Amino acid sequence: MSKILISGCGITFPGERPTWPKILRLCKLDITDLSGPAISNYLILNQLLEELPKNNYTHCICQLTNYGKLDIELTQKNRFLMEQDSIRNFEYRGFWPSSTSQDHKYKRIWKDYLYSPKLERQDTMLKVEHLQMLCERLNVKLYIVQGYDIGLTNYNIYDDYMNDATWNLHEPGQSVPCQEFQIKIAERINREFLKMDLPFDKFKR
Repeated sequence: MSKILISGCGITFPGERPTWPKILRLCKLDITDLSGPAISNYLILNQLLEELPKNNYTHCICQLTNYGKLDIELTQKNRFLMEQDSIRNFEYRGFWPSSTSQDHKYKRIWKDYLYSPKLERQDTMLKVEHLQMLCERLNVKLYIVQGYDIGLTNYNIYDDYMNDATWNLHEPGQSVPCQEFQIKIAERINREFLKMDLPFDKFKR
């Protein structure tokens, strides 16, 4: 039986909104979902690399996100930064996925003076390579998809979404694709990777 491990940012995270992992779960697939709202590639990849050897997974889906995001380990000293943020005021597994919020001078200082884009890209590529080798060693099938364009492949979910007819159903101010497009993401992943007989028609209006 297939056992699927997933990680990604808010495009994938099954919070209150019906994202594609929820759709695959409703198709009775066994899914362990480590995605999180607004998290960076550091957490996305670290979680997969840490979890993969712990269970007998058959498939791994890695949804990469934009560069320039920051995950901050929360302490009593810095928690006030998260609590005062107007948008990213939530915790995820002990981290503050502060993303690109500019509410605090500390984030502006980080972005202007302390952020190293070259190192982040290098870290991501090296971890992707590590993930590929780990999956090969454990005999796990791997599917990597860009949530946004970071120059890794020719396809990314969000650009596809903006050019799709379902973009007309997008909620203003929302960064997560609508339910109708989430069904299309699930169908694409199944068509290109899982290759299973799944009842997607029941989700369509």
